[in-house]
Amino acid sequence: MTALDIAATVRETGGEVLGPVASVSEAFVLLAEDHIDGAILDCNLRDGEITPIAEVLLERDVPVVLHTGSDMPLILQRHRKALPLYRKPTAPLVLARCLAQRILEEQSRRCVPMHSPSPLARARR
Repeated sequence: MTALDIAATVRETGGEVLGPVASVSEAFVLLAEDHIDGAILDCNLRDGEITPIAEVLLERDVPVVLHTGSDMPLILQRHRKALPLYRKPTAPLVLARCLAQRILEEQSRRCVPMHSPSPLARARR
């Protein structure tokens, strides 16, 4: 399975794909140019660990799913709860579903529900 397989699965399940990219420097270009709702990241790219990209995404409250054949980079381990880690090989559909769920959770967290006054609150008026 390759990044292209994962990208194809994300598209097939209704997602829009930016990338894939092979390097941290290419990923930074996408971060600067596009709005990103979520990301599936390999921990090791051609020019190094994905740590700086993951940290920027986490600072922006963008859901991230890690997919790797190695361990989570040490610096990212402090974010372990926010970074689900899947070992290669993991089926692309599993990764796409995990990311979709995390995006929905983040969108729900950001929404402020509009509540009408409760019956008790109206009764006090």
